[in-house]
Amino acid sequence: MLRVGLCVLVLALGACNKSDAGANHELAQTMLRERGAPDFADASTDAFAAIRHEPSGMVCVLPPNGAFAFDVFPANAQNAGAQCSSTQDGVAVGWVAVRFSTPTTLDAVFSASVAQLAAGLEPEAWPGQVSAADLQSPQGLVHYRIQRLQAPVGGEMQFLRVAVAERDGWYLQQIVSAPIASAQEAETAAGEIWRQGLARFSAPNVSDAAAAG
Repeated sequence: MLRVGLCVLVLALGACNKSDAGANHELAQTMLRERGAPDFADASTDAFAAIRHEPSGMVCVLPPNGAFAFDVFPANAQNAGAQCSSTQDGVAVGWVAVRFSTPTTLDAVFSASVAQLAAGLEPEAWPGQVSAADLQSPQGLVHYRIQRLQAPVGGEMQFLRVAVAERDGWYLQQIVSAPIASAQEAETAAGEIWRQGLARFSAPNVSDAAAAG
């Protein structure tokens, strides 16, 4: 039910995440024009280039190098949503925002996400140290669930992580995979990125606030 493709648009990026607001905005806006994906808008800052899925509040930060992909779900999809992903130094990070047509719960979505991530594998609990960022209290009013696993993928052990949060009927998912040798570094970075993603996800939507005003 939650399976989506994360390889719709792949760009080699070498000019983003610079401390140059103009360049960051230009990169994001050029990408949006060329891709023509609806529901996304420029969310860049002085520090990084980014795009925001306006209906859900999911913000996708472009990596300083590596591959980046994004898209919205097809108009005829059962559920509304969008996705983005990046790959850098062997670490893949995917973000998915979904609004389900049938009422569900955070625990149900989380269980389905973990099952999908582990499908066809023989996973076991990852024995490493949970990131310091994840040990903090939930961000604002947004609650979340996180699972960390390790499993052989293509003959090599991989670190796997899935995190899910809910706000106003939207479910935000973070999916991470990394070589087991870099698992601790990937977990630390993923925890920090997750906290940042939660803060942006829980922030009021500018367009919604303007409409309410």
